[in-house]
Amino acid sequence: MINIKKVTSLLDQKRKISKEIKDLQKECKHPKKLVKSIRENEDSSTFVIRWICSDCESIIGIPNDKELNNFLKQ
Repeated sequence: MINIKKVTSLLDQKRKISKEIKDLQKECKHPKKLVKSIRENEDSSTFVIRWICSDCESIIGIPNDKELNNFLKQ
């Protein structure tokens, strides 16, 4: 029973934190961006290359072929 309560509490905290992150990302003006390799989604082991806001870590775009090649050369 203790484990169920702890798991429920942790999942609730996770939901609250995720919502707070989304709210902060929504308010961010994304002043600085960088190309970065990130997980396709939270539970995935697949990585993709995207433009990311360096302040809030929000995905803000997909690099074009030239930008992608520049990133891969680094």
